[in-house]
Amino acid sequence: MNYVEPFANVTMIGGKSKISVIIPVYNVAPFLERCLDSIARQTLKELEVILVDDHGKDESMTIARKFIEARQVSSSWHIVETPQNAGPGVARNVGMEHATGEYIAFCDADDWVEPTMYERLYVQAQKHHADLSSAAAILDYPDGSTRVMRNPEIGCGKVTYAQRRLILRHFVSNFTTMLFRREWLNEYAIRFPDSKSGEDSCFMGECYLTVARIAQIDAPLYHYVIHGDSISHGKHVWRGKAKRQAFGALINFAKSHGLWHDYRRELVWIYIKKALLTPIIEWIHY
Repeated sequence: MNYVEPFANVTMIGGKSKISVIIPVYNVAPFLERCLDSIARQTLKELEVILVDDHGKDESMTIARKFIEARQVSSSWHIVETPQNAGPGVARNVGMEHATGEYIAFCDADDWVEPTMYERLYVQAQKHHADLSSAAAILDYPDGSTRVMRNPEIGCGKVTYAQRRLILRHFVSNFTTMLFRREWLNEYAIRFPDSKSGEDSCFMGECYLTVARIAQIDAPLYHYVIHGDSISHGKHVWRGKAKRQAFGALINFAKSHGLWHDYRRELVWIYIKKALLTPIIEWIHY
């Protein structure tokens, strides 16, 4: 069983939080306080915040504990930990096992969010009875420039067969801009694969294969910070193998849920693009 360290527990409206925000923590000391501050400043107060200690070597967890103890937060904050360093995907899975919120959100510890992000996503999700509610992201580059990243626009409401095929062909795995209804994730056992590359796209592929209703906000509310230390950037010989493992898991998920026949073209394209071509491009680029 994973260790759980509670902080600032309060009684939530209706006995539980509206959103559980899961934040893996691993060697992010220069960025962590900004991330936590952006969560603490959210206009939606019924948040459960789960920090997942993935056993880094810097002062990240010391910073986290000092922040939690010093701040007067109105939400429920917890620290859990992985058995050993396992990567962000496994760390998020550990957080999901402890989550109690109606919806789950993920935030990377070196990123930060706009103050109204979770309130706006939650209101939109409630309005459309959505399993998944998404916003856009802002890419923050080291030189101060920015770029907005969006998923394909499909509107709000029930997802049609044509829309699902469109999403699967063109989605960007910016899952940190989204809310996910927890009961839906558990119903389909949607989790991140045990892989340190491609795990986010595999997770989103499983979500898009099974999501029934979607809500969208055409506003950039999540700041994705680009820096050289990110695990998602750089040349690593293991990345190709890890991606093939992750997208193989996506295909197995589709087959086990009877979805392979309807979406095999899209799934084969995802595998070719993300598991085979992307590692080659990354190797040449970096």
